[in-house]
Amino acid sequence: MARARRAGEPPLPPTRGPTESPLSFLLRARRFRVTAGGERVTANLVASGGQVSPDAPAWVGAGTPPVDSPALCLGEATGTLGPRSFGFLNNTQPGLGAVVALDLPIVGALPRSGRLGVIVPGRDALPDLLPLLCARDLPISWLISIGDGDPSAVVQFLSEDPATDAIAIALGEGARPAGLRATTGAKPTVVLGGDSLCRAVARRAGAHVVDRIGEWLALGALLGAGVALDVPVEIWVQGGGLEWIRGEATRYAVDAPLVHLDERRPDALEAALAQLTGPRLIVLAGGSPSLPQPRPDIGLVVADTRQPEQVSRLLKALGTELRRRASTAPDSSGRTTTTAAIDPALAARVRAEAEGTLGDHDAKRLLKAWGLKVTRQGPTSTPTGAVKLARLIELPVVLVRGEDERVADSAPEVRRVAALLLEAESDAPRSVMVREHVPEAPRARVRIALERGVGLTMRVGEALALLPLDAAEAQRLAQHASARRAADQRTVADTLALIGAAALAETALLDLELYTGAEPVIVRASGSLRKV
Repeated sequence: MARARRAGEPPLPPTRGPTESPLSFLLRARRFRVTAGGERVTANLVASGGQVSPDAPAWVGAGTPPVDSPALCLGEATGTLGPRSFGFLNNTQPGLGAVVALDLPIVGALPRSGRLGVIVPGRDALPDLLPLLCARDLPISWLISIGDGDPSAVVQFLSEDPATDAIAIALGEGARPAGLRATTGAKPTVVLGGDSLCRAVARRAGAHVVDRIGEWLALGALLGAGVALDVPVEIWVQGGGLEWIRGEATRYAVDAPLVHLDERRPDALEAALAQLTGPRLIVLAGGSPSLPQPRPDIGLVVADTRQPEQVSRLLKALGTELRRRASTAPDSSGRTTTTAAIDPALAARVRAEAEGTLGDHDAKRLLKAWGLKVTRQGPTSTPTGAVKLARLIELPVVLVRGEDERVADSAPEVRRVAALLLEAESDAPRSVMVREHVPEAPRARVRIALERGVGLTMRVGEALALLPLDAAEAQRLAQHASARRAADQRTVADTLALIGAAALAETALLDLELYTGAEPVIVRASGSLRKV
């Protein structure tokens, strides 16, 4: 039994373990104290060979553990797996049996033991998970539910766990970008869900970010194979379906040799594995009731041909990964480079004159100093001056005073509109900005903002990325920028990368409207300069 706390002695932290961190002490425990209402947890533990004891040093249940006992819980106490967690599966020691500390109905088999750690939120965020993992034959080391909690502590645990080679995370509402940034990236990771900032952080850490659960499971299977995805790939077909699989491989651009195995020979798979020299990633279509254990440098991923969608998802994920590898191989840094001529004197004048706040004209002058194309424009306080500027800029032009904008396509029309704007009652200064006319479409809003614990970010529409942009991130943002043609998207990607470089160097927060046609140009701009 736990020692009673002496008078005047401070209470122990609710999740303190005797020798390890609270989380690892809980997850590596094999004996548990289960609270009232934990009948299903008790049944799962006992069925799997775990132990339930009133004297056990770990607490599994929904209640807060006593403050005078070094107990641990799956509840709302600080340092636990989080509220609404349904527990965890420790599948790392198959010889001793899995530890099934799960508040789930267990029907049928558990996932096979492997090298993939899976982190998920509460039960209502995903379909019935155990049958899904078994159906996809994912090789699981851990399945850990963090409920509504932040997954960063569990990510850190799996990053240090010697039995785990890769991590699959389904993000819930409790995910925090700063925590993910500090813990993600130590091992190959695939991320499902999450808000745009969490996804941007995951991408920056090198994780695969997907939108559908089928892609998540397929990439989890590939990463969980235990080998890097830059080794040679082969597709082995055990039994029928060779031509269909060949067609699916062609469809998803998987350039890998196909090997047919005779399913009537029980030793065919083992003999083929024994003949391999050097590392390989083997996609085995067909599967086997008892898979041989390959060498450590051989990754084996099983795709059940009785579930065609599973095979297609796996080949699609593999094709996407092979294309990504090919597109990034020549560039070891992944960073975009800019060759624009920067005018440091102009940038310094803007910083000195703006005093922190950037209106449209100052923001454009700063961006122009960085080699970005902005609308030609100038202010004037007379109709005659407006006509002179319009002829210099070239008609048609846009005349702006405050929130009022009007297009004029002839010198008389410029004079008339300028007079009307200058005579109108307005809180804006008594001057008119004469600006180059740019087509109304396609355009995109580009925002540079500071996110606490993460740094400067760029948002284009609903897409978001961290600064500085690498080539892949710039291209992804450009695809959300309304640019219609692939060539325009490449030009927009270069423009976005340069905007990001300028914002970082100037520590500027910006709100821009960007014309995303063949020659991107900044139409409207505002922002502020942050004090360093």
